[in-house]
Parts: sequence; structure tokens; C-alpha cells
Amino acid sequence: MKWLPLLLLSLALARGEEIVFEQPAKKAELAFPIGNGELRAKVKGRTGIEPMAIYPPGGKHPATTAVPGNAFCGPAWFHFSLEWLGDKDKPVTNYKRVLNLTDGTVVTTFNRGGAGFTWTTFASREDKVIVNHLRTDKPGALSFRVTLPTEHDSRLRVEDRRILILTGKSAGKPFEARAWVYPMESEVTPGTDEITVRGEGEAIILLAASRDTEEIKTLPERLKPLGFGGDEHPDVFQVWHGLLERQKAAHAKAMEGVESKSAAFSRYLKLAVAKTADLAPLPEGEIELPPENPEDQPPADEILPNKR
Repeated sequence: MKWLPLLLLSLALARGEEIVFEQPAKKAELAFPIGNGELRAKVKGRTGIEPMAIYPPGGKHPATTAVPGNAFCGPAWFHFSLEWLGDKDKPVTNYKRVLNLTDGTVVTTFNRGGAGFTWTTFASREDKVIVNHLRTDKPGALSFRVTLPTEHDSRLRVEDRRILILTGKSAGKPFEARAWVYPMESEVTPGTDEITVRGEGEAIILLAASRDTEEIKTLPERLKPLGFGGDEHPDVFQVWHGLLERQKAAHAKAMEGVESKSAAFSRYLKLAVAKTADLAPLPEGEIELPPENPEDQPPADEILPNKR
């Protein structure tokens, strides 16, 4: 079944303007959707390997009780693979995965090995990028590896140590994805098709993908007002908070006039899969709110595609 939003709502805990899971997603249908009208993704909130499926432009129909929708269905364009390193064999406690309807962020928190971890991600409409911010409350406890696996014919390489570049074709059309990996203080360790960070306290990863292989290269220039781009290592704190404030302001404006929780989630889904200009008025009660106490258990992390 591909009815992601309906299954998600039927199993999640509803609290205020949040939808909360207390486990990672067991299957793709239970992952939280994020998107900016052009680029969309499913966030499972895994604590081993996060296989965030990234979907290309094309799906325009968010799910309702009558129409399953196609925006988050079908094969992924590629994956954003975030592998948590460090004490990954130790037990995870205090886990929570939250979709915030008020600002469009997904926040995953957990404790492991005496440290607390917070992963915040969202799809920025203004900057056409998926933002990932990682931090820990224990200095030096944050270690992770990033790669971009896909099943399409493609090439994956590292450029300038901190940039992963995936070029390929899907549906007969070229595409390109880039992931910029910037820790706060430590250095990255680039491989041939992955980037590793060890012994850090905070980091930001920016992910962009497009059929327009030239437009994607302009991201550093577009984010220069926030301190990103150029030869110098960016101020991670400044870039992160600048992007987050932009996201909050843009999301609040897009959600104006939405009062009920069911309408808020329906509007959120439409924002994720459609351009703002395409949004239509929403009927009340379009999607039912979820009951409490989901019975979902986290599985072992799945194997990602290894074809490049």
C-alpha cells in the first residue's frame, strides 16, 4: 500500500499542532513527508542508516480520504543515506519523531551512549533545498556518514572534499543531486562516493536535486547572504539559523487562514507536493486525525541500493 498520509495519520499520536511517533518508521508508508513543491522526500527517522527516499517533480495529488494520491508513491529518484556512527551498537532510548505542522520541520531525537542527538530536517521552498541539521549535547559524540545511492544509471563523486555530486538519468532525462556537508569544527573525511564526519558536536547538510543541472550549481551563490558559499568554511550556526528563520516565516505565511488540525495537515501535504500558486481552498474534515498509541516497532535498517 502506498497511501502514506492516510496510514501515517491512522497510526500517529496527535499532540497540539504536532504528529508524533515514538519509533522510527517501520515501512515507507509510515515515514513523514516533506517537500517544497519541486523536491519531496520521506523521513523515516532511523538511528542506524536513514534511507531518506527522494522523489522527483511529477506527483501533484496529495492524499485525501477519497484519493490515495501519487506524490510520495513509486520508486525513489535516489536516497539521502545518513548513517549514524559512533556508539551505534548501544541501545537507543527516549526516541521521538515529530512532524511540526506550524513550521514544516521533522525533528528526530534520541539518546544513545550517554549522549542526546537531534536531527532536524525540512524542505525549503524559498531556497529549493532540503536542510538537515545534526547536533549532540555531548561534545564530540556526533559521527556520521553521508552518501547518495540510486538504482538509476549514474555517477557519484566527491568534489572539493565536502560536496557529493550525483549525476545520472531517470526516465530518459538527466538529473543532478548535490549534498554539501559542513561540520561546525571538525574536518570531513571524503571517500570516492561518500563523506564521513567524526568527533563533532554540530553539522549541517544541504541537499539539492534538479533536472536543470546548471541551476543546482547556483545554490552557494543564492545562500551567500547567510554566509554560505565562497572559499571559506561557512559559519554553520549562522547558515542553519538563517535557513530555519526563512522556513518558519514562509511556512507560516503559506498556512495562514488554516484553523482546524485536519485542514492544517491537508494544507501541509499540498504545500509539500504543489507550488504555492496551485493551492486551492481546503474543505474541513478532509483527513481524519489519528488515534493515540501506535503499535509500530522499529525494524533493522534496510539495505540501500548500491547501483551508482
